Amino acid sequence: MKLSPQNIAEVRITIDGFLEAYSQRDLDQAMSYFLKDETILNFGTGAHERQVGWEEVRDQIGRDLAQCTSLQVVMDWFKGGGQDGVAWAASECSVQAQTEAGPFEAKMRISYTLVKTDEGWKIVLSHGSIPLAAQEEGQSFPGE
Repeated sequence: MKLSPQNIAEVRITIDGFLEAYSQRDLDQAMSYFLKDETILNFGTGAHERQVGWEEVRDQIGRDLAQCTSLQVVMDWFKGGGQDGVAWAASECSVQAQTEAGPFEAKMRISYTLVKTDEGWKIVLSHGSIPLAAQEEGQSFPGE
């Protein structure tokens, strides 16, 4: 059965909550939006950033937060859907961070899969990416 608009709104609230906790650099609060399970998955923007299980995801998010002194992630666009107790969502975000190397700004895409639990919607899969700057509009690959 297709998710109701109310469920999609709850999914959006969950993702907003995660991004707010992440922006506030609150690791425990950010992780409260993930299902505490060893089967959850995360891909980051780095080629080496692939995590399996709650502890690995926590370690990655903790590293993200430790490597900046300020962070702001603002969702600019959201689309969600789902069926029964499973939801999927895609977002485009503006990211600003202050790092040891200096300021960082990017447009980021983050997709999620969530499951409905007794505690509300929980993230079980997240995948962040940054579009290739060298890929021109209308082209499927950079450098064409």
